[in-house]
Amino acid sequence: MMKRLLAILSLLACLSCVGQKEDPDFVYPGDNTGQPGGAAEGSRFFHRVLALEFTATWCQYCPNMTAAMEKARTERPGRILDLAVHYNDEMGSSSSDIVVERYKVSAFPTAVLDLDPSTAFNRQDPGIFIDYIDRTVAVPACGIAIESSVEGGFLRVSVTVKAAEDGDYSVGAALVEDGIVADQAGAGSGYVNNSVLRAVLGSGGLDGTPAGKLKAGGEQTVQFSRAFDGSKDHHRIVAFVLKDGKALNTSTCAVGDKTGYEYEKDD
Repeated sequence: MMKRLLAILSLLACLSCVGQKEDPDFVYPGDNTGQPGGAAEGSRFFHRVLALEFTATWCQYCPNMTAAMEKARTERPGRILDLAVHYNDEMGSSSSDIVVERYKVSAFPTAVLDLDPSTAFNRQDPGIFIDYIDRTVAVPACGIAIESSVEGGFLRVSVTVKAAEDGDYSVGAALVEDGIVADQAGAGSGYVNNSVLRAVLGSGGLDGTPAGKLKAGGEQTVQFSRAFDGSKDHHRIVAFVLKDGKALNTSTCAVGDKTGYEYEKDD
């Protein structure tokens, strides 16, 4: 009985620390780390899901949604990139307010997958993320290459898309910040927030900037630019490709860095 009680107490202690780090300078490395794809050319582009996570520091149950997504990330390495859209707290922004309004979010937490409003859910269940990944991973994904730099107080981003199928595509990009420590309802002080949406780049917002009609194998590059005075060490670019209003693929790289096309490992 005593052993069982100690085990339960140990588990509760671990759960209470979800999302927290002792080092406030911790920087989230991004989902490229440990993902099973690679830079060597293969037959299919590596496919990730883009998750909008609507959250707030005043939301008691929001850490549970983050924990559910982290569990899914462990079960399906590299398959999820998220944008943490904060509302009415110290990490909220005009960009996040616009996104909340667009998706008509009134309950927190809420998650939306691949920018598709029909996928919205509130349950903090890793199985929802995992089931969606398993259903969509075989869908042909576009290749995404990102290059970014900071010059003269401006962030400049180039996103190149390579189409897997014929279609009419758009390209979007967002600036996110990692390692923001804040008091969090439901988790206490010292909670670390990652992938915090700072700005959606380009005039098209989450609808992206048109890349035009592309044939399978065709490429197009879209440029983004905005004023930037932050630390490159704590910021990343999340880029995504859309077709018919839904995200087909997404990728990330640190500000001032670049990443090339990534491919599934052929069996």
